[in-house]
Amino acid sequence: MNKYQLFSPVATFSNSDNQWWLCPKSGLPLDAKYEDSSMLLPLSGKPTVTLGEGNTPLLKLENLSKSLGFDIWAKCEFLNPTGSFKDRGSVVEVSKAIELGKNGIVCASTGNMAASLAAYAAKANLKCIVVVPEKTPESKLRQAIACGAKLKKISGTYDQCVSIAKDIAEKQNLFLCGDYVLRREGQKSIGWELAKSDQKIDSIVVPVGNGTVGIATIKGIFEKSTDEQLPKFIGIQAEKVNTIQIAWIKNKKIVPLKNTQTIASAFNVGNPLDGYLVLDWLKKTSGLMITVSDDEIKFAQKLLSKKEGLFVETTAASTLAGLIKNKSEFENQSVVIVLTGSGLKEK
Repeated sequence: MNKYQLFSPVATFSNSDNQWWLCPKSGLPLDAKYEDSSMLLPLSGKPTVTLGEGNTPLLKLENLSKSLGFDIWAKCEFLNPTGSFKDRGSVVEVSKAIELGKNGIVCASTGNMAASLAAYAAKANLKCIVVVPEKTPESKLRQAIACGAKLKKISGTYDQCVSIAKDIAEKQNLFLCGDYVLRREGQKSIGWELAKSDQKIDSIVVPVGNGTVGIATIKGIFEKSTDEQLPKFIGIQAEKVNTIQIAWIKNKKIVPLKNTQTIASAFNVGNPLDGYLVLDWLKKTSGLMITVSDDEIKFAQKLLSKKEGLFVETTAASTLAGLIKNKSEFENQSVVIVLTGSGLKEK
């Protein structure tokens, strides 16, 4: 599969390296390359803290497959320890913070990352600060508070939270966590598991906020799959926060949004960190960007519960909403939707 070339600048990891954010020259998100071919993650050894994340079920959605006319499988990431896919990245970031001797961790979050990092920081006995938009659902913050995280709420956007978290990290010698290369490297284990499942996958459908989980998943499949052809990468965004979709359609640069508002809080990202990597993998896999409305998301959320017994958060349900909206695109296919978080996290 050498035809798939890396678009992003590369951070080469050895046991002593500490590169993990954006390329200082281009400002683009970094991708990972390892000096030692036996290294699977950007750590000096195995993760030093774990809550039993990963190995989530891949379930056939029998009822919805019959009604839509093609095979639909669900990768149930809401069954991770804190209820979302974020745990796969948190185990790597918190382990790296320990490895580097940091005083603790800090991140910007729209909810799920806050809960996840707070839990792993508690397990590791590390300080945890989380910067969140003030409109973040309290149900998502309850976990973080319970695990001892210190919350800093701001009236601005998620992107402003990122800037504040970076400043806190520098001033307090904390490890800055977020949708960067280390987290992506942890989350690519979703793709590893899919590649090892022996399940035929024509398309993989993933919600796109920052874009990190989608890029991680398709990269993980790329690393472990023996097939010549990768699945099509199908990204889902909210109609009101469709920066990547607009850039993809017009074949232009991503233009950030200053104000975002959609029912799915994880979509409220005006300047997606991994946006250009998403565009790159869309081209590599002949993929597709789909936008869905709040009403379409809520309808899909109800269908997943009533037809399949899966109660997921609105962002996760957007994947099914995208299938319903573009049903003709998936005829005669076997499609995997990544259900990123639990519905118990929302009001």
